[in-house]
Formats: sequence, C-alpha cells, structure tokens
Amino acid sequence: NKLFFIKTVTSLISIKILRREVTVLMKKSLLTLIMALVMALACATSAFAEDLGYVNVERVFRSYPDIQTTMSAINLERQKAENEFNQKAPNLDDKGRRELGEKLSAQVDKKEASLLNPIREKIRKTIGQVAKAHGIANVVDAGAVVFGGKDLTEEVIAAVAQGK
Repeated sequence: NKLFFIKTVTSLISIKILRREVTVLMKKSLLTLIMALVMALACATSAFAEDLGYVNVERVFRSYPDIQTTMSAINLERQKAENEFNQKAPNLDDKGRRELGEKLSAQVDKKEASLLNPIREKIRKTIGQVAKAHGIANVVDAGAVVFGGKDLTEEVIAAVAQGK
C-alpha cells in the first residue's frame, strides 16, 4: 500500500513537472513567434516607409485654379434649391415637403458632383504623376502620416496649376 502511494505521488509530481516544462516551452515558443512577427512587421514597415509619399489633399483642392468659381456655382445652386423649397413648401403637406426636399437635394448633389468630380480626378491623376516621378509607389493623405514619408503637396499644387 505504501509502495503504491509512493508511486502515485511520484507519478503526480512527475506529471506536474512535465506540465510545467511544457508550459514553459509553449511560452518560449509563443514569445519567439511574437518576436519574429514584430521583426517581420518592422522590416515591412521600413521598406514601405521608403516608398511612402503624402499630400495635403484639402490644401491642393483649395488651391485649385478656379475653385472659387466652382464653389460659387455650387452655392448658387443650393440657394436656388432653398428658394424653390421655401416657395413651394407652404402649399405641401409633410410628405410633399419631404419629397420636394429630397428631390432638390438630389439635384444639388448631382450638380455638385458634375462640377467637383472632374477636379477630384485631375488632382488624383496629378498626385499619381508626381509620385511616379519620385519613384513613390504609395501616397496617403497628410493627415494619416505620423512619421516619415515624403511631402509631395507643393509639387502637386504646382503641377495642378500648370496643367490647368
């Protein structure tokens, strides 16, 4: 009986030691894997940073030639829609007002898109051309950059002004 008890205790201790060793080994393997992933990410990030450019798109947009004229045309369209709504709305019920508002809003949105989309497309193409000239494969908005990269904003503004 004593012998059986001693063997059982010894087996339990051996199992506990074995479990502890397996746990330590798993922790080391997991730590090694995490370190390898961090190293791989760091290498990928540094390689990406060499190819990263950024542009303050809002500033390029604001400096676009004739943007004031375009924005005035959009504001005029909004004002016309507001005036039309104010004239017709008193004679309509709630559903009619809502439908009129949606219709006029859609008209203004369509006019805005027809005026601004060509400008957005030209800016996007110009950003691509400037980036390509610098051998930069990836360009993000300046607001997304915390550190690194090459600022292409001034060159894009100059290229857009020349192309107009």
